[in-house]
Amino acid sequence: MKLSHIRKSRRARRLLSALSWCLLCAVPALAQDSMEKRTLTIPLGETAVRVNVYEKEGARVTFFAPHHNERPAAAAAGEAVAGRGGRLIEIVSYDGGGLPARRLRFGFRGRAYSVDPNRVFTENGRRCDGVPPEARQAVEAFAGALLDIVFAAGGARLRDGEVFVVAVHNNADHDGKGGRQRAQDLTAAAFARTGTADARAHGAFHEQAAGVYLSNREADPDNFVILSSPRLMAPFAERGFNVVVQKPAEELRDARCGVDDGSLSVYSALRGIPYVCLEADAGSGAGRQREMLEVVYGLLARPASGLP
Repeated sequence: MKLSHIRKSRRARRLLSALSWCLLCAVPALAQDSMEKRTLTIPLGETAVRVNVYEKEGARVTFFAPHHNERPAAAAAGEAVAGRGGRLIEIVSYDGGGLPARRLRFGFRGRAYSVDPNRVFTENGRRCDGVPPEARQAVEAFAGALLDIVFAAGGARLRDGEVFVVAVHNNADHDGKGGRQRAQDLTAAAFARTGTADARAHGAFHEQAAGVYLSNREADPDNFVILSSPRLMAPFAERGFNVVVQKPAEELRDARCGVDDGSLSVYSALRGIPYVCLEADAGSGAGRQREMLEVVYGLLARPASGLP
């Protein structure tokens, strides 16, 4: 059965998510002899959030998978770490039905809340994600503890020997959505300002981007890369990837939620930390995401003086 047919019903989508989780959660186990796994817990209000850390000696790079429902991305990064070395940090989150979830549910002072774990890293992002004032301190503390794991102690710089941090994500199938949903979809084209009357619909994320490169060799708009600097662009463009270059830090200090959304990309830019994000179609983008990872390791193989 084609994935595009599976997505047509909500029940089937949940089944697909469950099957993907069952299949992909086994990937780290395949390399358990060579890849260390640690499970840490971080308090979020009155809830203990699990964070899995997979690590193997070799390349000095950290991959970050904040959304637990985006299993193919985490699996691809886990395979890369098992084969080439590095570190994968994975936040664990489930919905009420026990399926991997995007948002973290937590309790605080007797009330229930939820938060997107990739929208917690700035004060503005926490506000934009709808965290009420009484719970923001708890979310801020969680973000600080998570940053201490992703980065060096203090959360404001890369670990020694690293040259950038890499986030891994999946997108829902752009082609399987209706017109209104498609207009707001996260694709490289959505970061491009159109200059037309409907720019807000078709360039929904343009306020975060300094520029966009759209390749004629990329067949799926869900597959693209976000970079903190145009200096990293050439190796990805040469492989035919769509590329979004993020605005510099001074242009991201903006209270608009379309600019500072609290994501790791914004946090990294504000602290001068080089950042790479690999986005791929959840159903059909596994091969392309592996190619993105090949580019990442290719960059790591260059001497520091040879990096773009």
